[in-house]
Amino acid sequence: MIWLAVTRTGSILSLAAAALQLYDLFVREVKPNRIYATWEAARYLGVSRAEVIGLIGEGRLRAKLVSGNYRIPGQSILEYLAK
Repeated sequence: MIWLAVTRTGSILSLAAAALQLYDLFVREVKPNRIYATWEAARYLGVSRAEVIGLIGEGRLRAKLVSGNYRIPGQSILEYLAK
């Protein structure tokens, strides 16, 4: 009985997290304290993912390489857009 409740609670939390992620995808607002993947940054900047990686390589967009993938702070995206 307890495990059923735990499983259902976990499912509800997973569903809520997925709903929040979808909401973030459709709301075109960059949050300065959030970390973005290259494809998300590309979507906000209106360029391709390859161009975002190029901007990182040129030093025009700050990012950190984590496990082979770039992570871009929202503040960096906002600074680039302000230029």
